[in-house]
Amino acid sequence: MTAPRPRSTTASRRHPSFPTVPSVTRSALALAVVVALAAGIAPSAQAQVSRATVRGLVNAPAGVQPGGLSITATNSANGARYRTSTRADGRYALIGLAPGEYVVSVAAADGKPIKTERITLSVGESASLDLGAAPVADTPDAIQLGTVTVEGNASRQGVKDSQLGTVVSQRMIEALPQTTRNFLSAADLAPGVAFSTDSSGLSRVQSGAQDFDHLNVFIDGVGQKNNILRGGVSGQSDTRGNPFPQSAIAEYKVLTQNYKAEFDQVSSAAITAVTKSGTNEFHGEIYGDRTGTNWRSMNSLEKEREAQGISRPSSEKYEYGASIGGPIVKDKLHFFVAYDAKRIEDSRQIAGQNFEKLPNAGIVPELLARRGSQVDPFHEDLFFGKLDAQLNDEHRLTLSARLRRETDRIAEDRNLSLPGNDKERRNDETRIDLKHEWSRDDWLSEARIGYEDYLWNPKSASDTPLVRYKVSTASPQVLTASQDVILDGGSPDAQRRKQRGTFVSEELTYTGFDGHVIKGGVKLKDMRYDLSGTANSVDAVEVLIDNVTGLPYWDGTNCLGTNVSNNGSTSAQCNIRRASAASGASFKNKQWGLYLQDDWAVTNKLELNLGVRWDYEDNMLNNAYATPADRIAALMALDGERYGIVPPAGQTYAQSLAKGGIDISQYISSGNSRKAFKNAIAPRVGFSYDVFGNRNTVVFGGYGRSYDRTMANHALDEAQKNQPAGGEIWLIRNDLKMPYADQFSIGLRQALTKTWNGEIALSRVEAKNQFVWFSGNRDANGGFAQQSSIDPLWGGPPGFGQLVLGDSIGRTRTDSVFVKAEKPYSESSGWTATLAYTYSDAKTTNLQWSNDTFDWTYGRAGRGWNPSTLVDRHRLVGAFMTDKLLPWGLTFSAKGTYASGFPRRLTNCIGGTPQCFLGEGDSPSFRQVDISIGKAFKYGIHQVALRLDVLNVLGADNYGGFDDWIGNAPQPGATPNRLGGDNLNLDKPNNIRGDNRAMRVVLNYKF
Repeated sequence: MTAPRPRSTTASRRHPSFPTVPSVTRSALALAVVVALAAGIAPSAQAQVSRATVRGLVNAPAGVQPGGLSITATNSANGARYRTSTRADGRYALIGLAPGEYVVSVAAADGKPIKTERITLSVGESASLDLGAAPVADTPDAIQLGTVTVEGNASRQGVKDSQLGTVVSQRMIEALPQTTRNFLSAADLAPGVAFSTDSSGLSRVQSGAQDFDHLNVFIDGVGQKNNILRGGVSGQSDTRGNPFPQSAIAEYKVLTQNYKAEFDQVSSAAITAVTKSGTNEFHGEIYGDRTGTNWRSMNSLEKEREAQGISRPSSEKYEYGASIGGPIVKDKLHFFVAYDAKRIEDSRQIAGQNFEKLPNAGIVPELLARRGSQVDPFHEDLFFGKLDAQLNDEHRLTLSARLRRETDRIAEDRNLSLPGNDKERRNDETRIDLKHEWSRDDWLSEARIGYEDYLWNPKSASDTPLVRYKVSTASPQVLTASQDVILDGGSPDAQRRKQRGTFVSEELTYTGFDGHVIKGGVKLKDMRYDLSGTANSVDAVEVLIDNVTGLPYWDGTNCLGTNVSNNGSTSAQCNIRRASAASGASFKNKQWGLYLQDDWAVTNKLELNLGVRWDYEDNMLNNAYATPADRIAALMALDGERYGIVPPAGQTYAQSLAKGGIDISQYISSGNSRKAFKNAIAPRVGFSYDVFGNRNTVVFGGYGRSYDRTMANHALDEAQKNQPAGGEIWLIRNDLKMPYADQFSIGLRQALTKTWNGEIALSRVEAKNQFVWFSGNRDANGGFAQQSSIDPLWGGPPGFGQLVLGDSIGRTRTDSVFVKAEKPYSESSGWTATLAYTYSDAKTTNLQWSNDTFDWTYGRAGRGWNPSTLVDRHRLVGAFMTDKLLPWGLTFSAKGTYASGFPRRLTNCIGGTPQCFLGEGDSPSFRQVDISIGKAFKYGIHQVALRLDVLNVLGADNYGGFDDWIGNAPQPGATPNRLGGDNLNLDKPNNIRGDNRAMRVVLNYKF
């Protein structure tokens, strides 16, 4: 029989008749595996990050021995063959298969065919395929192709899996309506995951109470971790851009829990994507889409600003690109290239806030007159290229490369920044990866080498001082009780962050033990971080505008008002932070990763997934850094009277800190004090049990520990802040630990009908050792003087600014219920649908409630768990797509999201500043429905398609932030707000999550 013509991507050829690995080598590896198991090193489950595994049992016909039968999986797109043979009991395992459609055939020792089945494999899938006996045909052409025989549902071959995950197919990526071509925008089809875009176009993916820094995305098995900045993924720190060309993504899987030992540098969601490859036929695409303000309704904040006479300027957004792939040498060498571009001219209205609390006098009329509109430009170019070479039946090479180039001009604060108060930013990335696969008999080797170079470079567009105008909410007027009005001047940001390095890895899989797929791997990354710049490139002024005269307490050079100190730079109504010179921190960091894992089919019903991982970084946060001598001297000097408290004679500042539980010697580094963390040992244990043996009802669960890493940028913060004479003192604890999460889950997968699959799971994630900066200032008794329990105590050693300490002390906890129902696409039905519901009880020990890297008041008594402002208690996401149900060949898709709203952190100072406390508030629900309708016109192999997306079709205003200041006690006779405070703007929205109703037109051509 002739295999169908190719369409898919990659291959690794295996054949039982090839020469075997020398017996001594096989015996050595087998012995190593046995010793590791005996020592308690439990190997893990899923055999591939992005590749798939097929396992099953062959029921041979009468008279045919089940052992030694030849199993061949042929890729329907490019003809690549994967081979193995059955064990003595008829079991087999095909490993390292690229996602795609395969024809799996069984042949006797004489080559006579026995059975053939079709199967479609998803990214990272561990599929079950039992091959039943069939009459032996006289000729290959007489064989009839069957389908995967599973009682109830033929699409359930991957349900025996302990992981919590959801596959997002290429069909769904391309069909669902999108605000932008970010392939991760469908990641929230997985329960427990949220994808969001704010009003400025910044997007993020988050899972549970851990913030977005703790996820990782794996492209073709290679992690894209941001080692230096926030965002989890390199290139996603404060950007309106997309992380990867969507044109190059074939499909991806979102794993929220119980991912296996191969996954590193992640403790929340792990997203593993596989890219497209060329096939034996040429295929290409050209696309373009457009939207703009003239195609978008105004939200409530824009209408309010229009009413104030501030018009919304015209703006537009274009995305366009192309891709092409095909054979260079049929069945041997294929190529694929893709280019995505994004051009934004984004409009914003500059209205400021709280002007109603000021008189129309002094500087206020000038500020009101300068309000207006501005367009912020953004350009992005994404390139991806890939070569796949099948050298022979044993060896395969894959070379891929990608480039990302971005330029951006963005406001310091989108709502408050006057024109000119913005920064220019570059965001560039280059990656190259080479993979070699070798397979023979029961072995598969995967060796990689790669290079990465990432640059993030924001700089101020002006050299004038940044002025943050504020209005006081207390009498007498003080900065400590004030709110923002508007921003003027330049941005103080002048930074340059760069990570670059190489990695090598080797992963070896062995299937020679009955019922086991055993895999081990080692990886070494040699990274270099070049971090430089300053966050204070210009003077930064916080200044009150007098609510009687309308004049600022700043004369352009010095502070005015009361209690003027620090050479005229500080008063009760004004604070000037002087510009500081650039500083840097450049250092190397070697990252080691080792893992061992095993998929063990104990019986036909029970599978155990056992694994362990160990990670080590020798220089995660600049271990050679030495605390400057002037900072050490200040900490060890005699303490003086502060906050009205006189220390005992001879007591040093360090001794005052010790009374408050801070051993400052643990934070002072000699250049040899910091030690690398060596205990990142992560066991991962999972199981799945097929209750009736037909894959209709599967119980699954597991426990896993996963280690992440700490951003190198903290080392630069320390170096920068400690540079100015008499400035602040920032210190990182010497024995810093790596952040990790313990994940527990138990669940049930059930075939609901012949076409619908269901899943429910209970989950707990305990995350610990998350990095936090906190205030180290204490009074002479080791306490907090009269400071409010929710505000830090300012003022460090005499002659210096505040003391800020960094330590791995943050914790979060998320208890969840995940419910999912899915109807996979089939050619016969022509439609697919999915529904994902998440209930979450998310908490954090961070007093900011947002799991920020700052928790200023850490160390005070009475602190405990707080609601996380990052997680909705209820979240429901649904998606639908059809290309056959509508008349005239129309296609239709829709995506709907409902979220109950984030908890709000309300600040109540009605009892006076020392008695301020926090309270929880509610947010309105988030509601958005997006729809898409299109029509394709086909002419032979050519297709032209036109599509209209209507985003947020219901026109909901989804607010992303509110005024959460309850305020002080009202003045006599004044009207209080609903909670008794004097801030009448309480609950007023100040930010929008995404656009109001908008249209987007997409035109593409395919062949």
